[in-house]
Amino acid sequence: MEINISISGKSESERLVSIIQLGLLSALEKQIISIEEAEGYLFNPLTVSKLEMYGLSEEVIDIIREGCELEDIQSLMPEKLLPNIIRIKEQILSNISIIQSPEPPTEKIIK
Repeated sequence: MEINISISGKSESERLVSIIQLGLLSALEKQIISIEEAEGYLFNPLTVSKLEMYGLSEEVIDIIREGCELEDIQSLMPEKLLPNIIRIKEQILSNISIIQSPEPPTEKIIK
C-alpha cells in the first residue's frame, strides 16, 4: 500500500511540516516512538536538503536540523533530551502561530 501526501503553497507546506514535527516530537517525548523512527520519517539531512530546495523558511528547516541532533544528545547528555524536546516543541508552536493560516476550505492532503 502506498499513501501519497501532497500539499501546495509555501505557507500550507510550512504549517503541515510543522504540525508533523510537533506530532513526532510529542510521540518521542512520551516514548511512543524512537529517535530512529523520527529520524527515518523527518529528522534527517535528506529532508533538510529537500525543504531547502522547496524554499521553506529557515525556522521550519532549523527544527529539522535540531531533530537530527537528538540522537547525539541522547547518547552524550541523556538528561538533556527531554528538556530539548520540550524546547523544540515550544519553538514549533511559535512557528505555527506566525505562519499564515490557509483560507477554508483547507486543501486535502491525502490524495
